[in-house]
Amino acid sequence: MGWLGRKHKPRFPPDMVRRLEYLGRYEFDSPGSGLDAVDVQTRCVAPFHDGEAHDRDAFIADLRALVTEDGSEFATYGAGCLVVELFGQRVDTPDALAVLDAAIEVKRVRGLPSAALKGYEWQRWLSVHGQGTWPNRPRR
Repeated sequence: MGWLGRKHKPRFPPDMVRRLEYLGRYEFDSPGSGLDAVDVQTRCVAPFHDGEAHDRDAFIADLRALVTEDGSEFATYGAGCLVVELFGQRVDTPDALAVLDAAIEVKRVRGLPSAALKGYEWQRWLSVHGQGTWPNRPRR
């Protein structure tokens, strides 16, 4: 219950984790995902463009909590992509950076080469870990 007995509108739709997974799968490997770019944009990004910019920090904090609780790699990656899509590559709140770091970690854990990172992901990795620290090892 909210203030004076009013219910708060939930920030995310009930299928938010599924939407983030969908976005994450697409962004992770667009050609290999078999997903339609227009459908991904329509379902996973466009619904959040209008209402979230005015409350950026709370949106990102709630998004971080959602994917932390869920633990899905693709949802985590999708959350990182959504933050950048909505708020830009330079967003640097603690929650935004944590979401981005978790998204980068998905690629690192999978053993992808540093070349598989997007430019802003690589810049973030370098700013945190420094040059020569990405574990470029062959995938198994």
